[in-house]
Amino acid sequence: MHNLTTITLAALLLVHQGAGAQAPSPLGDAAVTVIGPLQSGTVQMAWSYKGLEAGVDTFERLSSRLAPGATMRYKMPKGMLPPKVKDGVTEDSSAAIAVKGWSVPLPLAPDLSFVLPPNERARSDGAYVVMSRRFPSGLYQHPIVYVRTPDLPPNVLRLGDLRLACEVQVRILKKDMLRERLMLDAKSWFEKGPCERDEGKVFDAPAPYDRITYTAGSRQQVNAGNGKDLEFNAPLGDGKWPDDTLITFELNGEPAPKPLVAARPVPAPKPFPMPLDRPLVSLPPESLEPDLSQEALYHLEGEVTPATTHP
Repeated sequence: MHNLTTITLAALLLVHQGAGAQAPSPLGDAAVTVIGPLQSGTVQMAWSYKGLEAGVDTFERLSSRLAPGATMRYKMPKGMLPPKVKDGVTEDSSAAIAVKGWSVPLPLAPDLSFVLPPNERARSDGAYVVMSRRFPSGLYQHPIVYVRTPDLPPNVLRLGDLRLACEVQVRILKKDMLRERLMLDAKSWFEKGPCERDEGKVFDAPAPYDRITYTAGSRQQVNAGNGKDLEFNAPLGDGKWPDDTLITFELNGEPAPKPLVAARPVPAPKPFPMPLDRPLVSLPPESLEPDLSQEALYHLEGEVTPATTHP
């Protein structure tokens, strides 16, 4: 999977108000009771359900053109603090669709990504997606958009998927943030949109790399990395690279990351061939049932071999 690097936005009243105080919630008066107690100087992320739904609508509208057959998920933005550990137990990561008066759990994948389910009440009530994990106060970021074409190796991305992820990310930004919407809409009258400009957009790489290869049919372009890079510039606005362009990441001549090795299947045991053409042999009873009588276990002193003494 891949994603557009999270866009950092202005704080939404998340300024720490002194030792022991909780940062105000971006939910305002519609705030649901927080999933867990906030640490001083931290805040939970809460995203408008309508904003994330607008991203889903954009994905469904543009996927047939940019990324046919691809899937989309939302994942936690950067800056998330590690989970708390109390008495040796690590807190669980959870999410909910919530508004004042009700909430429903939102299933999370092991990588903390989620698919936004359709919910008419969440839409009409102005609900939010609320995360249990904490972020530093003063930080507000939208979730990262993951768009992925199936059956690609882990170290290969597709340019059309990245273009679609960018469009979804911008749509959420414009839906949620009035200032950014006005700014982006004003610029669109005079120049290309942020996902159509010629300069590259920064995306997260699947793993550290020292070589990127762009492949579109017989055309290839190789860019070098330093082996520690975790981001790269994708040429979203360069029409010379079609949506089907594949971007391959390598480290020391091997895929980055390496494909997971599937466990070898354990072969079923072969049936043991019984020699049915041979006559059955009668075995003496003592070979089948050992004699555990006291007489059999009793040894005369002279029959016991003394232990060897080593220097």
